[in-house]
Amino acid sequence: MKRLTYLSALALALALIAAACGGDGDTGEFDLVAADKLTVCSEIPYEPFEFEVDGQYTGFDYDVMQAIADELDLEMEFVSTGFTAITSGSAMAANQCDIAASAITITPEREEAIDFTSPYFDADQSLLVKGDSGLTSLSDFAGRNLGVQSGTTGEAYAQDNNPGAEIVSFENGGELFIALEAGSIEGILQDLPVNGYRSTQDATVTVVETFTTGEQYGFAVREEGKEALWEAVNDAIATIKDNGTYDDIFARWFG
Repeated sequence: MKRLTYLSALALALALIAAACGGDGDTGEFDLVAADKLTVCSEIPYEPFEFEVDGQYTGFDYDVMQAIADELDLEMEFVSTGFTAITSGSAMAANQCDIAASAITITPEREEAIDFTSPYFDADQSLLVKGDSGLTSLSDFAGRNLGVQSGTTGEAYAQDNNPGAEIVSFENGGELFIALEAGSIEGILQDLPVNGYRSTQDATVTVVETFTTGEQYGFAVREEGKEALWEAVNDAIATIKDNGTYDDIFARWFG
């Protein structure tokens, strides 16, 4: 009995030492930034995927990540970061977050810096203009200012298919609509779901052209040390698609 008591005490002591040595970031199999919490980096605003209403974050990505966190039995917290910090992997490498959700198109270039989960959304590119502009296609933009967000597939498409426009890049996606309203640009080339959603919220703008690019969005994690989280999130994506949760969220935001 004394030997069992001694061994039990020794095991408890070793466990306490291991916990102390683990530090704040050692939070179990997923090695989370904060214990029992899924911390998510996102470039905000980017409606309808992530934006803020009355001081609270919301959006399609937000709801999908909440459903995934629920499947993993974790709390969930969004952290606003720059898009380049996400696609370069620097935000995750600096332990700002465990995973990134920001309507991120999966590309070979980005896969050199970050690991993507299985795709969760299909998207194309599009052109949005003021409804009274008289502009009907990208070919009308020769000599005109065309707005894009820097570091995005929309910017890449505009550069590869430029009809002679002056391409104006903005660091933050929300700045595009401000610039269009101010008249400093005459159109916005970016993801169709974002431009399409804007046209449902603002009667003065319209999507006049779509470009089939076959893009897919994925959530992003750090390349090393997050294998367990990557696998668990993929399993959770499959689960919420199978049980109808994903379809409910999609209908809530896109009809």
